[in-house]
Amino acid sequence: MALPLLLLLSVLPGVAMAQGTTRCDDDERVRAVSFSGSPAFDDMTLAASILTHEPGILKRLLGIGTAPCLDSLEMRRDALRIAVLHRQAGWFRASVTPDLQQRKDGVRVRFIVIPGPEAKIDTVDVSGLPEAPPGRRPYGQSLLALQGNRFDRTAVDATVIAVLGRLREVGFARAQTPVTKVTIDSATAKVSLGFVFETGSRLRIGEVKVNVQPRKEGDRQRIDSSEVARLVAIDPGDRYSTSEIVDAQRALYRSEAFRLVLLDTLPMQGPGADTLIGLKVSVAEAQTRSARAGVGWATLDCMRVQGRLVDRGFLGVGRRVELTARASKIGVGDPAGFAPSLCAPATRKDPFSEKLNYYLGTSISNSRLFGLPVAPTASVYSERRSEPFAYLRETTIGAMTEVSRQFSPRLVGSAGVQYENGKTTTDPITSCTRFGQCQPEEIILSAFGRGIGIASTSVSYDRTNDVLNPARGWRVRGEQRAGITYSELVSTLRFYRSTIEGATFLRAFKGVLALRVQASGVFAPGADLVDGTPLLPQQERLFAGGQNSVRGFQQNLLGPVVYVVQNVDTMPLPNGDFGVEAKAGAVADRAVPRGGTAMVVGNIEYRRGFRFLAEELQLVTFVDGGSLWETSSHRFSWKDVRYTPGVGIRVVTPLGPFRMDVGYRPYSATAGRALYINPSTTEGDMFYCASPRTDPDADYSDVLSCPATFRPPSGRGFLSKLVFHFGLGHAF
Repeated sequence: MALPLLLLLSVLPGVAMAQGTTRCDDDERVRAVSFSGSPAFDDMTLAASILTHEPGILKRLLGIGTAPCLDSLEMRRDALRIAVLHRQAGWFRASVTPDLQQRKDGVRVRFIVIPGPEAKIDTVDVSGLPEAPPGRRPYGQSLLALQGNRFDRTAVDATVIAVLGRLREVGFARAQTPVTKVTIDSATAKVSLGFVFETGSRLRIGEVKVNVQPRKEGDRQRIDSSEVARLVAIDPGDRYSTSEIVDAQRALYRSEAFRLVLLDTLPMQGPGADTLIGLKVSVAEAQTRSARAGVGWATLDCMRVQGRLVDRGFLGVGRRVELTARASKIGVGDPAGFAPSLCAPATRKDPFSEKLNYYLGTSISNSRLFGLPVAPTASVYSERRSEPFAYLRETTIGAMTEVSRQFSPRLVGSAGVQYENGKTTTDPITSCTRFGQCQPEEIILSAFGRGIGIASTSVSYDRTNDVLNPARGWRVRGEQRAGITYSELVSTLRFYRSTIEGATFLRAFKGVLALRVQASGVFAPGADLVDGTPLLPQQERLFAGGQNSVRGFQQNLLGPVVYVVQNVDTMPLPNGDFGVEAKAGAVADRAVPRGGTAMVVGNIEYRRGFRFLAEELQLVTFVDGGSLWETSSHRFSWKDVRYTPGVGIRVVTPLGPFRMDVGYRPYSATAGRALYINPSTTEGDMFYCASPRTDPDADYSDVLSCPATFRPPSGRGFLSKLVFHFGLGHAF
């Protein structure tokens, strides 16, 4: 306690003094603050631990504003703060010397860290712990594992807290922080640690008391205590468990019926009181009805709006009903295409952004299911949603039921079933090349749609230090989907889709190094093959490329593509008919992604903040790689992986980092089929193979056998190979 208290006493007086030191001569103002010699902490961490600071970026670059005055007393306190920070981390003799460089325009301050010897934990002695259940590791094992590590007090305290958490989880509610003895041999820099625990008896719940505070003083209590007890789901006689108490608190907060939830323990009286403990639940009622509206902009969605009505006390506390409406593609999509210039160029070219996307739905959820810590949700909705350049999904009616559970603060799982009755519209080129629907009547027939039923399960384990802006830790996510299609016009199809993703984040080179690997596969046993690929619903196929994938490509344009060309020459065919061929140097009117049934994406990203710019600004460099292919006709090959480097910036905001990325694509355009649409055709074939006649043995008479020999010309300039992305939140 002495060191934290020293820090507190050293900081508080400095705040007032720093605030009062506002007037000084120019040569007494701080122009720069730097650090040297620290073996463990980067400049950003050290700058955040002191009060002496340099002027902002506007003052340094543009001369706007006033530089802070130098407070010599506070500077010496800052040196002590940095020294204490290093001593806490294991350099028990650390000292810091402030170095001043006086100039006419101000003072340059440099804090020189002399860390001294690094203290190592030599011996660890633990006593007072009970035996762990059979098959479980001993309670003190993590403390004994500290032997040989650097004597980092923060790491030692975190290990002690973890041991106490395990004890309280199995019923030792009165387990106290152990008496800790630290012995440092300054001559050898060796540390001996001793921990003496007092755990008390293993306890059970004696009674549960509930106190409900009305929303306003003088109002009547609207929520009955029995409803609160039902959500808590802890009864007298249950073994004390911290995880069950946390689950109870989470269930109460998840109901959104309370603005404050407090759970505390109470001493018990009478016989057996030494093995019992009481539980007091105090809640304060909240407003149960609310309405929200929002407006935003995104690269792919253009302008978007949303509204939500919520009743958190529907048929009792814990039951929640929500009405949701949202729309996107505003500005470019009919009937709200009043300002296409506000939308990104890619969105304006996307044929599936010509109509407004919308979602109308209602959902009912409960914070518990039959007293179990499982949250069920049921939804009914209607929507129109599109994937850029890939497909448009219009759902007349959809229903979904899902249950989710947070098994631990880091482990979350869910399972659900979903049914949709609607239609999927694809680009006419995709309809022809993917589904074999090349006749006008076939395209009309496909618009009648089909029903799709899907069962899915997912799990996520997150050990990162921050959900929005992770800098340490790792996470793993997985999803499995199994579906079946229903239609009077198309044969029934069963398919399975698996996705797994892993990411890790670590401190490196004074910044954050982030790595992510993602793999997905879709399988459809017994499905009809069209052009060598299974006849999957387009929304279940895989796509790659874009702001959260391989950033050197536009959205969904990594992998097989089909090009639409209009600049063609007419030429006779051997059978006497006439065909078309793309002219030399012809530019594709648009590229249509075909998607695939297997995908691998990898990302390496390094981001670092620079104090000379701004603490909220991070510079980023990255390399993305990925491949998308059809498992029925191709196999994974390293030569097919496309790598795209890039740079970006991140601006830290309360909602997460605002992101701008610029990816560089060093490759020429992907070779693919070239198809020509004859707008005057009213019957017969609508599409013609327009691929260059480079293969004399190839069949150019049918679009399904049309060879992938067309490669649109790529820009020669450097700027033509750049792809820009904007968004909120990190790429992964």
